[in-house]
Amino acid sequence: MFGFIRPVKPELRVKEADRFQQVYCGLCHAIRARYGRFYTLFLSYDMTFYALVTGADKADTAPPCRKRCDAHPLIRRPCAAPDGALERAADVSVLLTYHKFRDSLADEKGPKRALAWLLCRLGRRGYARARARLPEADREVIAALEDLQALERDHCDSMDRAADASARMTAAVVPRTGDDRERVLRQMFYHVGRWVYLLDAAQDVAEDLEQGNYNPVVLRYGLQSPDLTEIRQPLERTLERSLADICMAYDLLDFGRDADLVRNIIFLGMPLVTKQVLDGTYQTNGGWGKHGSL
Repeated sequence: MFGFIRPVKPELRVKEADRFQQVYCGLCHAIRARYGRFYTLFLSYDMTFYALVTGADKADTAPPCRKRCDAHPLIRRPCAAPDGALERAADVSVLLTYHKFRDSLADEKGPKRALAWLLCRLGRRGYARARARLPEADREVIAALEDLQALERDHCDSMDRAADASARMTAAVVPRTGDDRERVLRQMFYHVGRWVYLLDAAQDVAEDLEQGNYNPVVLRYGLQSPDLTEIRQPLERTLERSLADICMAYDLLDFGRDADLVRNIIFLGMPLVTKQVLDGTYQTNGGWGKHGSL
């Protein structure tokens, strides 16, 4: 995923900021324990959000443990204790990351294509393990990815069709419980995927115009320059539509833990990032040059 989903730190209580960082670190350790170091390089705040939401039905939060890691080898840092939500998030992170490699391999040219090929080679063993653990999700992701690639080949100018294919990938990785919670989570993560895809397309307008890459925002509005001023209002409306559905899904969920932290991300963090991308002030990782820093 892309790192767009993060809390607004000044609006968090200290314990909530600490909890987000602990889940981020706990997820990194879960990926390393289940898949080795390679996939920890692609950890994102988006998958931290996934771990928080899918594990939020648990009544209690286990005390954090302290571990060293490659990013902080000298000092043991607090991280969330291992649990089923972190293990599931580790599997999903590997699954989606590998399919992102595959998508890049299909889309890129030259050195970027060579890099994508190398990443696929390095990541295929971990992907095989993730696929074995999440076979149904993998099949749905592959089908959605194939649909998206077909739209890209046809230079489809429908933002909704392209975003739908991407959104189906994030809906596919919701835990299958067969109850109302699964239906609400699938709705939430469908619109999370839609929002991320369209926001990423808006963020990449300048680069895609320069390199001639597929971008549904460029095609839909016939953009000739990276200036989004004239299309900002309709683009903001379609992004807000998904944000409204994400907020509605949040209100339908029963939280045993992390409700205020997840609310901060959805009601404050995601609208703020939307504004930053559309006005050109968005910075990866919040402008910090450190791995895993809020």
